Amino acid sequence: MKTNESMNMSDLPKPVQQVLTKLVPASVLKNIICFVFYDKHPNDDKNIDVTLCTTLGEVLEYYKRNLVCSIKLPNNVKPTAIKIIRNPNCDLFYLVSAKEQITILARKDKLSVHQIVNNVDKYDIADGSCSGQAILRIFRKGDAIPHIFDENFETFKRPDISVTVSEAGNDESVPIIAHLMRKLTEARYSVQHSEKTYKELLELHQRIASALRIKTKSPWIKVCNKKIVIVIEVSNLNKENLEDVHILVHGTTGESIEYTTKLFEETFIITNNLPFWTEIQTQTLKPKISSAIVLVMDIKEVIDSLMCKLCLNGVIFYKRKGKEYLLPLQEIELYAKDTIGAKFDAISDTPIDSKTMLALLATTEKTDLLLRHIMRSSEVALSLEILCQYLMMEKLDHYSNIIIHRSSPYHTLNGVMIVMHGEQADVNNYTTLCVYSRTPSQVLALIHCIHDAVPLTLVITTPNQKLTAKDDKLAKFNEESIECTQKLYNYQNYASTILKRTKLALKYLDDSMVKMGESKNPLVQSKIGSEIDLFAAGQGRYMEFKDQMRKEAALGVKTLYEDEGDPNSLEDSDPDVMCVD
Repeated sequence: MKTNESMNMSDLPKPVQQVLTKLVPASVLKNIICFVFYDKHPNDDKNIDVTLCTTLGEVLEYYKRNLVCSIKLPNNVKPTAIKIIRNPNCDLFYLVSAKEQITILARKDKLSVHQIVNNVDKYDIADGSCSGQAILRIFRKGDAIPHIFDENFETFKRPDISVTVSEAGNDESVPIIAHLMRKLTEARYSVQHSEKTYKELLELHQRIASALRIKTKSPWIKVCNKKIVIVIEVSNLNKENLEDVHILVHGTTGESIEYTTKLFEETFIITNNLPFWTEIQTQTLKPKISSAIVLVMDIKEVIDSLMCKLCLNGVIFYKRKGKEYLLPLQEIELYAKDTIGAKFDAISDTPIDSKTMLALLATTEKTDLLLRHIMRSSEVALSLEILCQYLMMEKLDHYSNIIIHRSSPYHTLNGVMIVMHGEQADVNNYTTLCVYSRTPSQVLALIHCIHDAVPLTLVITTPNQKLTAKDDKLAKFNEESIECTQKLYNYQNYASTILKRTKLALKYLDDSMVKMGESKNPLVQSKIGSEIDLFAAGQGRYMEFKDQMRKEAALGVKTLYEDEGDPNSLEDSDPDVMCVD
């Protein structure tokens, strides 16, 4: 294990962290630069668990958390890596590499400096001659010929390469001549056939550069509403639309993680100091309009994947005049520590800026509500200030018509944002509220909280409902049918459960095929290549898989019922739902 500075324990896999914590005292952990576990050679009975290098230039051996042996490296060397090497007699040596220097330590009764080599460019340990014994080769700076150590690492020398082309008579049977001729042929082929590809690449880059301009130098990454949000602002400088715009990402570490791509464009409101954002449902970027491509991932998937670091390579895919283009993005690195703490939470940002607003919109669903104030003689007109006062919400500095709840992450309404479009002008009018929430249950909780906490006579409905008075005294509040503009069905969450069930099924089928290959049952063996035995992994594993599929299906149906507003689904709905007897 190696690193360039004091090691960060969180960068290590959890099993390695646990083992290292058991073997080394806690006071030493923070000073470790690099370490190597003892190889427990059968011909060597030394009591060693782990050998490590510290920031003070020390090499320490530990056994059962006790210091066994130590040595201070000469010349205040800052090591970067340590390896175990052995000679044919199985004697123990350590190879400690540092910047431009290699130190070989011998371990007999105690540690001692065996050899020091300076001006080092690189080194390797290999058995190039297939003799059964690997040799240490060190390449010094400005020298292409390596220095080779003997088997006891006592002395090193340069190999004999006195043979020349003239002496070899251009005989390609000489290994070095054959190797050089092969390299020459490869170089000629690469130069000849890469020129055309390079020209095509330049042309493609020029077309891409003129088609799409990225405003941000690096993606903006935040955690918002239990989601990881990656924002890239773009501008379409062409005269025509860019169609089918998506971000395609590939993880270079760990398992694949599901994500969603959303497109937004800026919309300006006269009363606001910063732009608002409107989601583009057609995945099309219009010319000369500032837009943003947002990638949304579930934070729970990243945490459950047990990865301390997530590396993503991404491209922006789009179509222009029927042709497809890919624009590479800067590599995205996301550490586990980036998903915790107030400074990574977009909702905790003060004040909320344009990008934070974009993160809020990308991680919530919009619900339109109509709010009617049945005004009494002693009541004041409803305003955002009143809602802020009684619902513990706050008004945003740069947005005059928006309030948000972020006073407590444990509150049911945390993360709920309300956009008020105008105020009620007369008794027969209403105020339109756009509520942005993580789940439909938060909208229901908001309605209950308004009725419970705000001391005004308010009636809140969805746009497809109308009021009809039961008493003639309130007949003036009767309404005609209102045209429904609310999107009643949202199958996104249901589609997500289908994807998860597909992943579960594929994994179970793969496991079943592996078990079939391991089985010695002739009947099972006869099915290989023609069918998959679902019980190959055992009845217990099959019942576990069946139960997982049933739970995912139930979750999908529940989210579908919540989105459709089925009154019979309240018993199985989200635990945050507030019910009134």
